[in-house]
Amino acid sequence: MILIGYLVITVVVFCIWFAKFWGDTTTPKDDRISWIALAIGPLFWPIVLPLSILELASKKSQVQNIAEDGEIQEIIEEADSGIEHQNSIITHSQSE
Repeated sequence: MILIGYLVITVVVFCIWFAKFWGDTTTPKDDRISWIALAIGPLFWPIVLPLSILELASKKSQVQNIAEDGEIQEIIEEADSGIEHQNSIITHSQSE
C-alpha cells in the first residue's frame, strides 16, 4: 500500500514537472539533459519525501524547545527590527 502511494506521488510529480517543462519557453525541447532530469528527478521523490518529513518533524520539536525557553520572542524582535531597518533604507534611497 505504501509503495502504491509512493508511485502515485512519483507520477503526480512527473506530470507537474512535465507540464512546467513543456510550458517553459526558455528551455529548448530538444535539450537532452533536460529530458534526463525530467525522467530521473521524480524517481528520487520517494526517497526525499520521508527524509523531508523527518526533517520537518525535528525542526518542529526544535522550535517547540526554543519557544519553551522564551528565545523565540527575542528572535522575532530581532527580525522585526531588521525589517524596519531595511524599510527605512529603501524609503531613504527612494526619496533621494
